[in-house]
Amino acid sequence: MDPCTQGLLGTVFASSFAKKDKLKFAAICGGIGGLAPDLDVLIKSDNDPLLFIEYHRHFTHSLAFVPFGGLIVAAFLYLFFKNLTSFKYTYMFSTLGYLTHGLLDSCTSYGTSLLWPFSDFRVAWNIISIIDPIYTFILFIFLILCLFRKSVLLIRTGLIISFIYLAFGFIKYGQVKSYMLAIANNRGHKIERILLNPTIGNTILWRSVYQSSDNYYVDAVYMPLFSEAILREGVTLKVIDKENVFPELSNISVQRKDIRRFSYFSQNYIYLHPEHENMIADLRYGTFPYDDKSLWGIKIDVNNPDEHVSFTNLRNFNDSYYNDFWLMLKGRFNSQ
Repeated sequence: MDPCTQGLLGTVFASSFAKKDKLKFAAICGGIGGLAPDLDVLIKSDNDPLLFIEYHRHFTHSLAFVPFGGLIVAAFLYLFFKNLTSFKYTYMFSTLGYLTHGLLDSCTSYGTSLLWPFSDFRVAWNIISIIDPIYTFILFIFLILCLFRKSVLLIRTGLIISFIYLAFGFIKYGQVKSYMLAIANNRGHKIERILLNPTIGNTILWRSVYQSSDNYYVDAVYMPLFSEAILREGVTLKVIDKENVFPELSNISVQRKDIRRFSYFSQNYIYLHPEHENMIADLRYGTFPYDDKSLWGIKIDVNNPDEHVSFTNLRNFNDSYYNDFWLMLKGRFNSQ
């Protein structure tokens, strides 16, 4: 989730446990605690371009690390607040804020090591976009009202409404999944696995990717509140195997290992990008919800198998993109 929303949720959650006289203090500790796990972006290497995606949303985001992360944040904040309050309250509010971060990130599609070190599974519930202004606004408006009125009840009300909004995302996910299962059945496809992502800033326009036999089928699904769903059929792509793609690379080469790392990061939804030579891309994301224009990928150099791959940003939002995307949010696919 974006840092603004992470900080707001940490602030709101910590404040909901505070008494009226400690609301502002809880808000500060919770907000910083809510932001702190993303300090893992500092873990990077000039020699290993994949190190940052390997460790972003990793151990700092796990539930097991929450008590330690909260302690680190509290120790830092106590240097400034030790004359105003006890370490107990500093630690409590910082830890409550820290707790929210990994859980909220798990609601998105990026993948979060929530269960580390007990499991390497990257949790991704896919119920909210990494940027959702409605969810952010709910947190923001109730935080302002709470601080203005000094009302714990208001902050708790806002927190409950934010949870209801996330529950709504679960409901929409289920609706889109049922819809796509029916579509696949009509196509005569047996779904082996399926990925559904809400597109940026909303929960009514979704990207669907499912695997059937040796192909990926990518579609856009418009699932509004009160009218019928609309399907925009997208591209079909060949499934690739991280162990066999680019057979020139040995199993122990650095680039083969990098392909495995990128595949793990991408939840094994990888494909050969049709517009970039020797590019393996992440199929979970596209410029539009029905296309094969991924947002990022890795460049393979078979002539240098023991050098790390290069991580490439493939974002290409031209001038017409935002207008076209807005039309899709209205369910108008025919203009594409």
